Amino acid sequence: MKVYKVKVNGKVYEVEVEAVDEVKGTIVTENKKQVEETVVSEGKNNILAPIAGKVLEVKVNVGDMVKKGQTVAIIEAMKLENEIQSAYDGKVAQVVINAGDDVKNKDVLFVLE
Repeated sequence: MKVYKVKVNGKVYEVEVEAVDEVKGTIVTENKKQVEETVVSEGKNNILAPIAGKVLEVKVNVGDMVKKGQTVAIIEAMKLENEIQSAYDGKVAQVVINAGDDVKNKDVLFVLE
């Protein structure tokens, strides 16, 4: 956990930020200097809901091995069934959802090791 100071409309706030996934990005500062940062994960990858909707089916269980691109769940949104695919290879460490659950965009569905 890191603590940062953020200035918004002239007021300074302290915020705590925790790395939860591995992300690479480029930040361009006011003086046009580019800084590249990498946030290191804790060895776990989360599969997030790409849309809000109702979980119709969970296709994997704890302990299952999944491959990148494998369908892990089906979520209904706006009367369409959407296959949710894993963005990672790994072993399912935790299933956060159940059939019938309502999920929001970016909710954690599964945790992979």
